Amino acid sequence: MLLLAPLTLAADLLIEHARVWEATGGAPREDTDVLVQGDRIVAIGSGLTPPEGAHVIDGRGATLLPGLVDSHVHPSFEPGAPFRTATVEQHQALLAAHLRAYVACGVTTVLDAAISPEDWAFVRGALASGASAPRYLTLGPPLSPPHGYPEVVVPGLSSTVATPADVDRALDLLVSGGAIGVKTAVEGGAVRDIWPPYSPEVSEAIRAGAEARGLPLYAHAISPTDQRRALDTLRPEVLLHGLDRPDGGVVARAAAAGVVVVSTLSVIDMMRGAWQPERLADPLVRLVVPQSELATAGDPRTARKFERAMVETLLPRMTCKNLVAWAFARESTTRARLGRQMHALRDLVDAGVEIAMGSDSGAWPLIPYGFHGPTTLREIALLGEAGLTPSEALLASTRTPARMLGIDSDVGTIEVGKIADLLLVEGDPLTDLGALWRARIVVRAGAARTPVEWIGGP
Repeated sequence: MLLLAPLTLAADLLIEHARVWEATGGAPREDTDVLVQGDRIVAIGSGLTPPEGAHVIDGRGATLLPGLVDSHVHPSFEPGAPFRTATVEQHQALLAAHLRAYVACGVTTVLDAAISPEDWAFVRGALASGASAPRYLTLGPPLSPPHGYPEVVVPGLSSTVATPADVDRALDLLVSGGAIGVKTAVEGGAVRDIWPPYSPEVSEAIRAGAEARGLPLYAHAISPTDQRRALDTLRPEVLLHGLDRPDGGVVARAAAAGVVVVSTLSVIDMMRGAWQPERLADPLVRLVVPQSELATAGDPRTARKFERAMVETLLPRMTCKNLVAWAFARESTTRARLGRQMHALRDLVDAGVEIAMGSDSGAWPLIPYGFHGPTTLREIALLGEAGLTPSEALLASTRTPARMLGIDSDVGTIEVGKIADLLLVEGDPLTDLGALWRARIVVRAGAARTPVEWIGGP
């Protein structure tokens, strides 16, 4: 079954004559070889001799870099799901396809920032059976105040915490499932406060309980008001979204606290898919995105349904919803919002705040255009458009998130002894981030395949 296509290892692998960017701070190394045995890098140099029977890949004209790390994804979320129906089996098949799509796009590690207990159990079973997938880390079900943002926006996803006892039960569930941290929702509303916050007692129980269990806090907060609230009440290690507009006070506080900020510029950019149908024609998109999701995104009726549903959810008491939906969804409005977020991101970078690339792929199932895999590559391009140099954007997509996630001893750079999660792309992404869309080979734990082979095509 494609659902459980096994991730098999080659005995030995030699990638030779490539430009190698190790993400360790130095310039790329030209005409360099990388030797992999099992799942580990064992040698880096020039003129390496392949062991007998090794799989040899010619890297001429290509750049080898560490596999990409996306620090904010939702593989269990189906883009455009409210506009079609699916059985449990179909949903699980799409979830497995989403995981394969990430690897086919060169994303070898993901952090799932919110998943239901049922989908979490399915993913654990699929991974245990050897399914083709990126390295999968998760925050498990997020913690929601009663009637809070996670509970309202994606029903059935979160753990509702009304008391300290609820918090203890929710945190114990995360520990038992192997979550690497705790997602908290400090979100009042997109335009005005419509979702309640945690009570002071619950906030303290989350902070103290997570610390006692050794789980870092990841806060979902987007506006300056909500980010201040998160920094005041929870003191998170990570903000799962960048600011939605510039705010020098929040930037200074994030820098002083050593908080890592996950970029998620794609949250706004993916809404532009309604006006940019050419995105659906990209060969990589057509390779990795399931046909049902492509069909939904390509249906001209979907955009209007999406706009109306967004307004109904975010502004439930607003009158003149059709007019509001039209104003909210105009491309000029969306472009201006994205510009403000890019400005805020540049402020964070200038203040010395570490940025980890995160696409929020899948984001909210109402958004039909947040495809798994391609949205990660789009997020890296947006980092470049926001003013980061290609090397800064690539570090934010490799070394920095690996360190944030506590896995940098194994991945995030190309070094002897590390796991062979590698991406070989045509051209040079240090001068053109668009090269990331041209993967020649993706190596996941020593297994080397083309994008077509990873996705399970002919």
